[in-house]
Parts: sequence; structure tokens; C-alpha cells
Amino acid sequence: MDYVIVNNTERSRFETLVNGEYAVLDYVYHNGALALEHTYVPPKERNQGIAFALVKFALEYAKAQHLKVIAGCSSAVIFIEQHPEYEYLLVTNT
Repeated sequence: MDYVIVNNTERSRFETLVNGEYAVLDYVYHNGALALEHTYVPPKERNQGIAFALVKFALEYAKAQHLKVIAGCSSAVIFIEQHPEYEYLLVTNT
């Protein structure tokens, strides 16, 4: 399913409205990188790929903005592990 995801800059989150409730991926900027901090999907909407859709949107946003990413939530970590084409966006300790 395709979700209409937007970057709500006032709340520092990527969000989508699903059946009247928001699913969100909170972020902050840290040392010039986009830190993906926490995903929330309403309980009755879980296990439908919404969290991963939010993460993918955030990664595509970071790519378009030439930002590095800090994967600070488990959804982001798992998504990137399953989609290694996004690994180059990760901040490294080199």
C-alpha cells in the first residue's frame, strides 16, 4: 500500500494519516546529520509496513538533501539492514 507521507518540519517528524490516526517518525538534526529517533504506528495499524514506509521516505529525503543519517530507532536499523543500498547514508565513525 502507498502512504501519503509528509515532512512536518514544525514537529520534526515524517508523518502519515492512517484511518484517522497519525503514524510518525520523529527526527532531529545532530551535527548536520538527520537522526531518526523514534517511530510510532497506532497499535491497530501495525505490521502493515507503515514504519518501513516512513523510514524509506526519510532516507530518500536525506539522500535528496545530501544529508547523512543516524539510525537511532530499531525500524531504521532493520530497514537499512534489509536494504543495504541505503548504508552509504549512515554516519560512520571514521
